[in-house]
Amino acid sequence: MKHPVFSVSEFTTWDQTFETDVALYRRLGVTGIEICERKLSTDSGRAREQLAIVRENGLKVTSVQPRVHALFKDSMCPDLDDPRERMQRYRATIDLFAECFPGQNLPLVTIAGRAPDHNFRLAHETARKLYPDLSRYAADHGMRIMFEPLSPIMMNVESFIWSLDGAVQLIHDVDHPNFGLMLDVWHVWQEPDIARRIRSLGTRIFGVHICDWPREEPRSIADRVLPGQGMIDLSDLLGAIEAAGYDGAYCLEIFSAHHFPDSLWRRDPAWVIEAGRRGFEKAWESRTSR
Repeated sequence: MKHPVFSVSEFTTWDQTFETDVALYRRLGVTGIEICERKLSTDSGRAREQLAIVRENGLKVTSVQPRVHALFKDSMCPDLDDPRERMQRYRATIDLFAECFPGQNLPLVTIAGRAPDHNFRLAHETARKLYPDLSRYAADHGMRIMFEPLSPIMMNVESFIWSLDGAVQLIHDVDHPNFGLMLDVWHVWQEPDIARRIRSLGTRIFGVHICDWPREEPRSIADRVLPGQGMIDLSDLLGAIEAAGYDGAYCLEIFSAHHFPDSLWRRDPAWVIEAGRRGFEKAWESRTSR
């Protein structure tokens, strides 16, 4: 496989404006961007103007993080209860990006959110009722949906689905070709026999997030380190992802917290991107193929 597209999520450069992100990524020779809709204006006309800047600068949109991306309440949108209303907001995001990037089959991220009142049965039933309709709507607009399972440390804080098997079962139940998986190595690396299981996923992988797990364990659910600086055997996972048949972008997604003295969100964003790219490229060159 040729060298893959290296992309950067705007979560990685969270303190910058959308316009500054685009300018920095282009200056550094980054070819892909994961757009965080929260960095766009809430005025639709202005948001369209901002998205035009991406096209003008020649960046490839590798994925989209909708403003409301969870089925149920989560930390980024804790004040909207009705999952149907949340999915309607998601449809508005599909409308915006389908208009601005027609024919590009862009994938959008979704997560589960918190099961209301810890009613996991209701949460699973609701997911299986609402996601098929969302998938069909996205398909009608030339878009795809990626479900991202989160680490067990986020169980019913950000997601009621906390395992790769749970995500794969949901994808199987939704049963739509444009509803697939966002595979974030930070969330799945500790699962048993993970490399073999990733290799079996085939075309269900629509996107990949990369970062690393701190060697002395996270200080919060947002504590990430750069590829190659933590505990994850990234070379092994990259080899498994490639063996599964995935040929899309690898997106550097870094969350942090400003109160950490060594927070990556307090570092120079250009340094973070360059160091993250070096770590990824080193892992890619030493990936294991089986």
